Amino acid sequence: MSGVRTTLLFLSLLVGLVGSGEARQAKTLAEITSTGSVTACADPDNLPFTSSDAQWPGYDVEVIRAVAAELGARAEFKWIGTRSARAAMRNLLEGECDLFPGLPVAPGFTEEYPQLAFSRAYYTMRHVVVVGTGRPLTGLADLRGLVTAVEALSAGDLFLLQRGYPRRSYRTQEAAFRAVQSGETPAALLWAPLAGWFLTRSSAVHLRLVPVSDPDLAVAFGVAFLKRDPALKHALDRAIERLEARGAIEGSLRRYGVPVGRAGARPGPSIEPARWVAAGNPLVTPVAEVRSVPPDFEEGRTIFQENCAECHRSDGRGGGSVPRLQQYPFGAEKRFIETVLNGRNSVGMPPWGGLLTEAQVRSVLAYVRVLVPTLDIPAGATPAAQARLIFGQICVTCHGREGAGTRLAPSLQAFRGTDEEFVEAVLDGRPGTAMAPFKSLVSVEMAQQIRQYVRDLGRLN
Repeated sequence: MSGVRTTLLFLSLLVGLVGSGEARQAKTLAEITSTGSVTACADPDNLPFTSSDAQWPGYDVEVIRAVAAELGARAEFKWIGTRSARAAMRNLLEGECDLFPGLPVAPGFTEEYPQLAFSRAYYTMRHVVVVGTGRPLTGLADLRGLVTAVEALSAGDLFLLQRGYPRRSYRTQEAAFRAVQSGETPAALLWAPLAGWFLTRSSAVHLRLVPVSDPDLAVAFGVAFLKRDPALKHALDRAIERLEARGAIEGSLRRYGVPVGRAGARPGPSIEPARWVAAGNPLVTPVAEVRSVPPDFEEGRTIFQENCAECHRSDGRGGGSVPRLQQYPFGAEKRFIETVLNGRNSVGMPPWGGLLTEAQVRSVLAYVRVLVPTLDIPAGATPAAQARLIFGQICVTCHGREGAGTRLAPSLQAFRGTDEEFVEAVLDGRPGTAMAPFKSLVSVEMAQQIRQYVRDLGRLN
């Protein structure tokens, strides 16, 4: 699951191990040897890393097949989508597959998954600068005077942003590559495997790849598996060593155009070129005046958590150069929608026009506005009445009118934790979920009153 999807996973995922007595158990080395098979998780459509295509299965698939052969087994695959990184990782954590190739072997990732073990790295994924063959460029310092195409919020994007280098954000690595291919930008900073793959498919003889050696733009990848059998790690490491010694891994990388040779070398061998659509000017989506179409709050919450929370945080409070979205002012709907659809390239905000409709953005705005709403509590209301009003103005949005839960949030009536845990969740939120902290609006005493109100709701229902 290398590339952008893995990078996002590497930066932000927190997934718990969930299992049941009936779940498939990941195999030990002895079981792999005795059965003659090992199951690996892989995305069926994520070239050049993994694919279910027989001719071009991806270099991660080729490596795991070779590793399996070294173990005296055949590799079988559980094909899973990796756009939802949590769902993808759950397959490994629950034992649905034995191995997961193409995951980062780095402290920031391994520490988040103490239940996983990792093989030695079989490839270090670096970055390259894609430029025209006639443009003199030897390293990152030369980008200081060029507008460089990057994928929005990628490692390359953040790297250039931190250094103040001019850049133009695109929705994908492929879109950034097309920008330099068409001449829209003079250069692009991309992950090396993707750049090599795009270049070999495009037959763009006027482009070359300049490798980047900066350690901040490199991630080592290996094979992940559950910590059940120390012998499996030893066997995987030895298998990878033997494959490296024979040049098998490098051969797979070269087959997909991944730069492994000297600087500036054009990846070989040639692959059937794709038909490209020339990139035009950056898309600017016109925004109509605010309409009376009711927003879909559930859709807004899903879009926000999957796309916006990484920068703006799950409660919308932002931080650093990322603006706060909580309590977004009324009357500024058009500005919000234009910003989301068209982006703000100067501060790293990518354009989402073409990926999201105006109606979907309105739904996101509706969700953002309830993250930390302004309370309307009459003067002189008793604590119990205040708790009821707060519940009706805030909690019902996700937990439902009776607190019995919705598809957005669990039932509060069924809460089995202690009163202290309930109060803590109200005040501090629940990291990794849509539950925002409300301690700026609610005191400990009021959180206790809300707990009692929920308890009373349970008795009435």
